[in-house]
Amino acid sequence: MEIYEARRIAEKYYFKPTLTEEDEAFMMIEALEYLIAETKDPDYMADLGGYYYEKKDYDLALKYYEMADSYGHSWALEGLGYIWYYGRTGQRDYEKAFKYYSKAAKNGYMRSEMKVA
Repeated sequence: MEIYEARRIAEKYYFKPTLTEEDEAFMMIEALEYLIAETKDPDYMADLGGYYYEKKDYDLALKYYEMADSYGHSWALEGLGYIWYYGRTGQRDYEKAFKYYSKAAKNGYMRSEMKVA
């Protein structure tokens, strides 16, 4: 797989959210994992974290959101706030949730601003 092809596959998914399980596995997971490995682009990390969050696989969502945060991705902060505030991985941590919501709020994310308030 080439970077261009993986980007094309990932972009196709964004406009077709009702794919079969087999298509999803190839189009989203394989393409985004390849792009993450090759480009280290935190947007792809946050996208994959969001995908797993929507699928309720919160452990993998946490992994990719934390990875995106380590590269300075601001949208992933809000996802991390949700994971910790609601205890999506089995453990609530209001201190971590506040930290992530606060950072996201400073970046202009309105939902995070409301959570901090």
